[in-house]
Amino acid sequence: MDFTEIFLLYHDELPCRWEYKDTSRGEEDFRRTVFADWEDQKLAIKIAYNDFTSPHRVQAWQKAAEAYRAMGYYCPQIINSKTGNIAETVKYEGRKCVVYAEERARFQTADQFDETAVLRNGRHIYHDSALRFLCKIGSARLDFADFPSGLCILERFCPSDPCDEIMECALEFKEIIEGQFPQYIERFQRIWSRFLENRGALEQIYDQLPASVFQADLNAGNILLDDNMRFAGVLDFNLTGRDTAMNVFFRELWINFDEDIPDKRENNMYYVEKNSEQSLQSFLHNLLLIKDSYHFTEAEKRAAPLLYRYLRPFWWRPLHALKRDKGDPEKVGKILGWIENEQARKIDFAMIMNESDCETPEIEQQIRRQ
Repeated sequence: MDFTEIFLLYHDELPCRWEYKDTSRGEEDFRRTVFADWEDQKLAIKIAYNDFTSPHRVQAWQKAAEAYRAMGYYCPQIINSKTGNIAETVKYEGRKCVVYAEERARFQTADQFDETAVLRNGRHIYHDSALRFLCKIGSARLDFADFPSGLCILERFCPSDPCDEIMECALEFKEIIEGQFPQYIERFQRIWSRFLENRGALEQIYDQLPASVFQADLNAGNILLDDNMRFAGVLDFNLTGRDTAMNVFFRELWINFDEDIPDKRENNMYYVEKNSEQSLQSFLHNLLLIKDSYHFTEAEKRAAPLLYRYLRPFWWRPLHALKRDKGDPEKVGKILGWIENEQARKIDFAMIMNESDCETPEIEQQIRRQ
């Protein structure tokens, strides 16, 4: 099947204009989006060959978009083909691909605006609204997805994954240290033992945490802003799935909806204590903001320290720094020191997450002492 036949799955005529974008990540993860314009319709047609895109999942993504719209957020609608199917399976370029289509968004994505227009004092102008969006989804406890989101931990996102993303990064980090830095192996073994011990404790309680169905890929390319540059909604649901609210919150509280932070703002985080502490303060301040819109359960409060120590030391950011700076053993040692510090850091999450009568400035003073 070629583009012409794919177009005819959704319209009786060929489009007057079209172009495509390839976002593939290797032979086993083929992804292509075709932007097709007809006089009466504009579609983004997705063509995918991987083990996390299936008609079953697309149906759940459609439900997620519908649920978000019911909450007052705009999401392009995933539409049925002319045959009435939410997704079609076709032979395309020698692959058995899943094809589905969504309306072209009415609004622009945040990355289509000039960066100076969407940043205020280094913070995205839609930041707080995006956090409230996550809180609303988490509070809704959506339950129609029987598969994990792309952010999942302690389980695999798709069958081809050997483990979750955090463990994958941790194992790659371990391989680099053990293969290239014999002087740090004994030190790293202690780090690794603490990591595995913490993971085991988290596994014991993780399934008790409230979950919902999250879009799981909030970044400037997927966040929609209205004409006044206010948060309007989201698009791109191919990582959407079931996840705990805490896991999603903690990820987004670190990156502030910016995938490029390691190159833009954190080159020295592992080597300059002041920068690391500023990052922590940003995270804790964001946690306070979430508390205004989301009620944390007792299970979430108990899990917070374990989740922090699982996510923080070995997500892709320290791995990024290690791969970038592995030619400098002194810097590698400082990265290990940063990990050790994060593994031992004591944060009174219960105090921060509790609903109390304390004034926010008083709580923030305590946060600064963490």
